[in-house]
Amino acid sequence: MKKLIKIFITILASLAGILLSFYIIAYSMGAPDLNKNRYLKLYDDNQEIYYQSINDYTGHYVTLDNVSKYFIDSIVAIEDQRFYEHRGFDPIGIMRAIKVNLTNQKKSQGASTITQQYARLLYLTNEKSWSRKFKEAFLTMQLETHLNKDDILEGYINNVYFGHGIYGIENAAQYFYGKSAKELDLNESSMLAGVVNGPTYFSPLNDQKAARKRQTIVLNALIDCNKINNQQKQQVLKSDLNLATEHKINDNLANNFYKDTVIDELEELGYYNNTYLNQGLNVYTTFNQGYQKVLEKSAKDYTKDSEVETSSIVVEPYTSKILALIGGKDYTISQFNRATKSNRQIGSTVKPLLYYLALENGFTPSTTFLDEPTTFKLEDNTTYSPSNYNNKYAYKDITLAQAIAVSDNIFAVKTHLFLGTDNLASLIKKFDIKNVKSNASLALGTVNTNIYNLANMYNTLASEGIYNHVYTIEKITNNEGDILYQHKAEDKQMLNQDTCLELSQLLTATFDSTYSTYLQATMAAYQLDNINACKTGSTDFDNLAVAYNPNILVASWVGYDDNRKMKSTNDKTVAKKTVVDVLNYTNENKDVTWYQPTKNIQAIAINPLTGDFDENGIIYWFKKE
Repeated sequence: MKKLIKIFITILASLAGILLSFYIIAYSMGAPDLNKNRYLKLYDDNQEIYYQSINDYTGHYVTLDNVSKYFIDSIVAIEDQRFYEHRGFDPIGIMRAIKVNLTNQKKSQGASTITQQYARLLYLTNEKSWSRKFKEAFLTMQLETHLNKDDILEGYINNVYFGHGIYGIENAAQYFYGKSAKELDLNESSMLAGVVNGPTYFSPLNDQKAARKRQTIVLNALIDCNKINNQQKQQVLKSDLNLATEHKINDNLANNFYKDTVIDELEELGYYNNTYLNQGLNVYTTFNQGYQKVLEKSAKDYTKDSEVETSSIVVEPYTSKILALIGGKDYTISQFNRATKSNRQIGSTVKPLLYYLALENGFTPSTTFLDEPTTFKLEDNTTYSPSNYNNKYAYKDITLAQAIAVSDNIFAVKTHLFLGTDNLASLIKKFDIKNVKSNASLALGTVNTNIYNLANMYNTLASEGIYNHVYTIEKITNNEGDILYQHKAEDKQMLNQDTCLELSQLLTATFDSTYSTYLQATMAAYQLDNINACKTGSTDFDNLAVAYNPNILVASWVGYDDNRKMKSTNDKTVAKKTVVDVLNYTNENKDVTWYQPTKNIQAIAINPLTGDFDENGIIYWFKKE
């Protein structure tokens, strides 16, 4: 037994020695850089700043003297009661967390101190790895050996996240209560301190019941620390929430969906890390505030009385610049970027890619198939019985032009099986879309992706076959003005120019009511003053629309986050109305033109319903023999 005790003491002494060595190293490296000069500035296409990182917000940083004592006591009580006693790591808290995690499988508990959280906020990304944990631990030691506790706490409360796109206690006080951080009372302070642990779950703007429950835990912690008594606790719980009637901060939060997309791109390019951020980053983007306002207004106007969500993206053909983007209707409620991260079935918006292949293989606008209920026997001896919208059929031959105009499913599947299902799957995969299954239903859009990727595909059609991946970042410079990155166009001729032009002319048919016979032309209700290509798509759970001309491309999606079926007629039209708003805005602010056929293409007027030559018919483009 004595031998075991001696071994145990030796191990403890060794660990203590190692820990002391790390503290000495941390101290010898000098005072940590608090990154007060570190910044991230995003510029729009007019080189005006539309976002700058929280560490550089003039007037938003507050000293402890300008923060309510109630909030300071509350945040310490709930996040790190022993903050003023430990040296960055709390052994008692760690042992308590281990005990809870071992004895209660339904409840987990962390043991991060305020200093550790501050280190994470200042220096580190959210990457989950042992490497990150080691760096966090070392930075914690560096903070503790060079700063006093009040400096650490002050830095922490100015950087911590309160949800709704809000960082820092001053912003939070203004946003939730319409007052300064110094004016917060016990009720308001205990509520905000509770929000920090889970901004999405404990925000009183999202769930008042959950927020009150969390506030009670904060008040109990204050009692444990002898900062308040039970009478004060009961008085708070009986009082109103006292939330502001309007929730505002200086930032335009709607821009944050675009900002988040830029940061994702920064990460992909390798510039969103301490090596570059500590130099100060000026990021010149393709952001166009005019188009952004159109998307924001459309989302607000068309979804205000519904739980439905929407996302949209605007791209400039040929350059592939992303001019505007929203990932949801309200960033303050949900920061999830549906434009780039929500993978949903794209429905009939896949059909232009299918018809591109058809035109490449001898189809023309006049090509016809019999449209009637059809059961297809597939190569594996199974059967497939697709249906048209509302089970409506022409019961006669229809042209490719009309099939596009009304989004006929029978025509699409016949084309798909005629060409071979592998061809469409292969084309979609060229755009880096994963998990594409080569089957009969692929012609109707049974592939999951987001509108960011969808716009990337359509942009190649809109750019006459030239591929450049859509992007937001033009140039990156540091604080010294050194150019760290400059965007370079790839200009890859991925698709045939003539075929893309022929297809674009065909996609104008969706606006033409001439085709509204057994089914309505999908965009016939929306008449514009200029020529545009458009394709819509729908499933039981999603509605999409993509439209373009040589000047602009817009893609929009609408649906429910919980995959409820789309039933409301108004909800189903949100995507269509949004693309029309963008097209109209473009027509009002630019000299919009239409494509010109090459020398390999001839314009021929046809009867749109039969495909026969008709000098009084609709003009489509045909490749010369």
